[in-house]
Amino acid sequence: YVILTNNMNSILWERPPVQLSISRSELHVWQVNLDNINYQHKYLISLLSSEEIKRSKRFIFDRDRHCYQVTHSMKRLILANYLDCDPQCLHFKIESYGKPALANLLCSMKVQFNISHSHDLILIAITVEDPIGIDIEYNNKKRSIERLVETIFSPSEMKFFLTLKSQREKEETFFRCWTRKEAYLKAIGIGLRQNLTNISVDLNKTVSSHDWLKISTISQSEIMLWKIFPINIDDFYIANAVATFFQKYLFCYKGNELLSV
Repeated sequence: YVILTNNMNSILWERPPVQLSISRSELHVWQVNLDNINYQHKYLISLLSSEEIKRSKRFIFDRDRHCYQVTHSMKRLILANYLDCDPQCLHFKIESYGKPALANLLCSMKVQFNISHSHDLILIAITVEDPIGIDIEYNNKKRSIERLVETIFSPSEMKFFLTLKSQREKEETFFRCWTRKEAYLKAIGIGLRQNLTNISVDLNKTVSSHDWLKISTISQSEIMLWKIFPINIDDFYIANAVATFFQKYLFCYKGNELLSV
């Protein structure tokens, strides 16, 4: 069993402080709106490495290229503000299951990060010392969730899902389940390699201190406490972050504000 508890901090998206700092007890989530990036785009591209620029040119569609460039340049800008260094000096590595991480850090602060993107929004989650996972999904009402529930829901979750009456309840529950599971798997660093039907989560909008995940493939020696942090955005997006029991306080920042400093 992997136990998840919830931090019930109210969420207020704030302008980031001029001097950024973070402690182990904190989780910081940054929201970046792609539609609000305009004249700053050239500056953001200048922060990218030659390899990142090369990768961005592989995208066929302009919007996908723009999203990649903004995501990775804002990742650099945000992390550099915590580490008090030049964004271009940062180096990254890919860990065993494809999770990105900082590499060759001379700083003693062991910053961890995770990124998720959907539609017009990018979320970047930051912790110190401990792993973090985040996921955001946009509900455009065009996706047929009925065809996907069997690949995502555990038997107990499916039983709960079938009791729901309205389509809105079903959609919210589906995306809540999906984002919580994916955030957890990103936190532990294996992505979607784990069968999602082997994991059960609390599907309520607000989770209690008894929220939990049941991993059928995990051994009893691998017990660890995790926390779900629901991230409130608007009616079209559902997002969740999963951090360890060390993180108690959630701070949410408007990433676009960094470009106006």
